Amino acid sequence: MEQYNLFVYGSLRPNFFNFEKYLEGKTLDIKPAVLKNMDLYHMPYKGYPAITKGTGVVVGEIITVKDYDSTVKAIDIMEGFLGENNPNNEYHKILLEVNHLNSNKKEKCYTYFYNADIDKDFNEKAVFISDGDWKNYMLNINKTLLNKQSLYLYLIIYY
Repeated sequence: MEQYNLFVYGSLRPNFFNFEKYLEGKTLDIKPAVLKNMDLYHMPYKGYPAITKGTGVVVGEIITVKDYDSTVKAIDIMEGFLGENNPNNEYHKILLEVNHLNSNKKEKCYTYFYNADIDKDFNEKAVFISDGDWKNYMLNINKTLLNKQSLYLYLIIYY
């Protein structure tokens, strides 16, 4: 496969667990970007996001990596990418046109596109993220959980 930058929208984004595991110290450049005509979902039963064809905008970053082959190979394995057009891929790695947020220039990037065909739970359990930003969604979930835990502790202490 040719070398293209990656568009990341989930756990590979900076400050998330897979960025630290797979990309920390291996990036040459990180640019804010959006992917149009896609919908973003959170899969709480798996703990990570998915994009599918749609009408929305997905927020993420374009990542330029060093040590391209070894870095991308490790990410392919983590994403369950077995090979081009393999029906058993958890995520297909496809070239999509991504818009740079700062310049609005377009760039083709490899993007991991979810294979919902092999996920019997997707239609019932995946949660649509209307603003297209998984990072924002996860931060808000964590705030909600912290608020619920704080309320629970308050009730225990004062009642």
